[in-house]
Amino acid sequence: MLKILLIIDSSALRAPSTNQFMLHEVIHSNITRLSFYNTTIMIKNINYILPSQSILTNEVLKSYLLQFWNEVFTPIQNDTVKHLMVLCKVRYSGTGEIEGNYKTLGPLRRVEFKDLELFNEYLIGRLGILVDSYDDNIISEINFTYVIKDGEVSEKDRLLLEDLSDKDTKFHEFNKTNLPVSMNPSDYGTIRGDTLIGESIRYFVRKGNRVYEIDVSLDKLINKVSVLGSSALNWIDTKISDNLFKREIGKSTIYFLDGEQVLIKRLIPAKPFSRLRKKHYS
Repeated sequence: MLKILLIIDSSALRAPSTNQFMLHEVIHSNITRLSFYNTTIMIKNINYILPSQSILTNEVLKSYLLQFWNEVFTPIQNDTVKHLMVLCKVRYSGTGEIEGNYKTLGPLRRVEFKDLELFNEYLIGRLGILVDSYDDNIISEINFTYVIKDGEVSEKDRLLLEDLSDKDTKFHEFNKTNLPVSMNPSDYGTIRGDTLIGESIRYFVRKGNRVYEIDVSLDKLINKVSVLGSSALNWIDTKISDNLFKREIGKSTIYFLDGEQVLIKRLIPAKPFSRLRKKHYS
């Protein structure tokens, strides 16, 4: 059996920074490195701490996006085309029901360096939807989670920057079966009941003719999922961070960031080496 190495490395670096709009603190933290043979995926976060009682406006959002672009995108401009898989979140600091919670401005998107204005317009459009949803728009942090990837962005991905709708639950195919990419039981279908079993809550979820049995740990970090019936399919989902989790299914481990697959590793059985026979020459 082949051995596979997974490395998750977290470190933090604090440094004060300024821009033309306001003073803020920049925190580079939660660097997650996923390594598989000669492939390494680094999922990084940049967190901007805003001054007290900051109101999130289009101008404020654009200023921090420009700061992020200059810090992350500009240094990687070279002969090789690269793009980012990027997710933007804000943290509220008011006294409402969402105090202290992160809210995602929009689903993860792929962008090239030249897409700054398109991405800015997309985030501003999503901000308008968020502001309409909540009375409180006082924020304490703006966070960017991103992965640097080689290659250009497809036209299909670029068109998604014009789509301001909330994302639907995504699916991935395993053994010709489409499975939800989510750790939320309600994304699997209609919850028909639940019960406490040991250190987990077991949910019974129906979607069409399919019935899921989902055991969610009390800390909501691990889901053990089974598809009841003839398929007898089961897997384990483990939360790594707010938007990143891994799915161990069959001989594969798949990592999803905001519903997008960023890395997959498989155990491939290897045949034992045969012993060479020595030739005898007369």
